[in-house]
Amino acid sequence: MNIRLGVPRTFATAALAITMLLATFSPHASTIDTADAAEAGIDGEHIYAGISYESDPSLDRCEWVLPETVHQLGVRAGLTIRYWNGISWTLYNCERGGESRLVWLPDISVETAAESTRDVVRDRVPQLLHNFSPAPHKGIVKTPTWFWVHPALWRPVSVTARVPTPRGIVTMTTTATPSSLEFHPGDGTGDVADCDGPGLSWSPLLPSFVDSDCTYEYPIPSAHQQGGVFRARLDVV
Repeated sequence: MNIRLGVPRTFATAALAITMLLATFSPHASTIDTADAAEAGIDGEHIYAGISYESDPSLDRCEWVLPETVHQLGVRAGLTIRYWNGISWTLYNCERGGESRLVWLPDISVETAAESTRDVVRDRVPQLLHNFSPAPHKGIVKTPTWFWVHPALWRPVSVTARVPTPRGIVTMTTTATPSSLEFHPGDGTGDVADCDGPGLSWSPLLPSFVDSDCTYEYPIPSAHQQGGVFRARLDVV
């Protein structure tokens, strides 16, 4: 998005333009290929009770029992352990209410499962579109530029992962909570304008004495910059 700011007559008559980038908030996370591969799924007749993010009572209150197989009788090896999606899985009987079914459980750590929730949270964070006043194409140097995001979207986003284990269902929750805005103006000054919360929505109905903590004043126009623009960025932290 390009933001253009004019200059009052007391200054040079060059325009100020900003190329805006928006970065939404997200929790810190590392590479989680293992966690992705350990998600629940079905391969033919095999049920893989891996990481899931929806409530599924079908595996609750299971008594997990290693099935008696020819592997245990010493005839063949590898019948209760197999690899799927690059993950080691162990075959168990889910016994509940007089019924049983064979289910594969993943050999992953709680830390790996927790990492998977952070990736899902990142995908579910809404795009917090930025707003400016004066409008992007009508801004003015040496005049406060207000910035904010819609307050209705300023809310925590949580994801809970469920992982069946022989000891029962393990759950872990990751929550991404927006805290503040950081505006990087890109004008070469090194300044960063930050404020708590989503910022105050500007309106022509606001009294003149109302001010916002989420503002930035550009000291110079961008006319002499390469391409005639400043590359700015708005972060939600």
